[in-house]
Amino acid sequence: MTKMNEAFAVVGILNHHAGENINKPTLSFWQDAWRRLKKNKVAVVSMWLLIGMLLFAMVSSFFVSQNQANAFNTNEVTRYKNLPPNVGLPIPGWNGQSKQPGASDTTNPYEQNDVSQHYIFGTDTLGRSIAKRVVVGLRISLLVAIAATFIDLLIGVSYGVFSAWRGGWVDMVMQRIIEIISSIPNLVVVTMLALVLGSGVTSIIIAIALTNWVNMARLVRSMTLSLKEQDFVLAAQNLGESPVKIALKHLIPNMTGTIIVQIMMTVPSAIIFEAVLSAIGLGVKPPTASLGSLISDAQNMLQFYPYQILIPSAILVIVSLAFILLGDGLRDAFDPRSSEE
Repeated sequence: MTKMNEAFAVVGILNHHAGENINKPTLSFWQDAWRRLKKNKVAVVSMWLLIGMLLFAMVSSFFVSQNQANAFNTNEVTRYKNLPPNVGLPIPGWNGQSKQPGASDTTNPYEQNDVSQHYIFGTDTLGRSIAKRVVVGLRISLLVAIAATFIDLLIGVSYGVFSAWRGGWVDMVMQRIIEIISSIPNLVVVTMLALVLGSGVTSIIIAIALTNWVNMARLVRSMTLSLKEQDFVLAAQNLGESPVKIALKHLIPNMTGTIIVQIMMTVPSAIIFEAVLSAIGLGVKPPTASLGSLISDAQNMLQFYPYQILIPSAILVIVSLAFILLGDGLRDAFDPRSSEE
């Protein structure tokens, strides 16, 4: 028997102390979510792109503005109208050369007009720099979207938690109010606010905030109905904690992941909504630039100067797509059932 035991080697755990060791370090919820997010390369690139755009929009406010005394005034009108993009390098489409419809040869308006300055995105029909106006337009679009989304977050989360926590006839009445608000078209609200407050950034932010919070409220309500029956919430109630403390310490922290994902999906919707309003004349007032107003102003020149509409449209698409892709990545990162590769 001893010879048979010597013929076999013990593999694996040699003692019970080795079996109790945890080789993998424990991760918190946010650390695990970040680990999952890093695996999604598209979401990470979108995140850094958005961070760069936000920083650029904030820093550029010190250099590019609509102040007449500023050297980088976006409303400065020059005599160089409809100049094509020119970065000073022999890059096709960005070398200052243009070709009119029906013409066989390309021309260089910079040489013809003896223009020494390079306009990266060209100039519009009034001779204003499109690059400067795109910078201001991006800043205003992000300001409107983020401010409106922040208001949606405050109203939607508070409304949804309170409605689900109280329940009964209070919840029923509050949900009927949401249905009434949802039935009102956003365009009607914007038009009414434009008549009262005038068309501008303020009226757009208020209009988006008054109509878009219902989706957040419904989402938070459904999650609160599920969480308030959990053991940790019932234990907090038995210990005598107030509903406000329960909401702030237990309910909302457990919904943070879903709320962040919802915000990432709300911001691009607000950006596109602002662009649509500016394009139909209900947005910011001229000569203030936004991405929507730039697209609207250049639509008549699409056949002759397509770059004037393609550049702000591309910026609008890139920003909206980055938010959507980051939202998808965050949704997978915050979902513990997401598949591991």
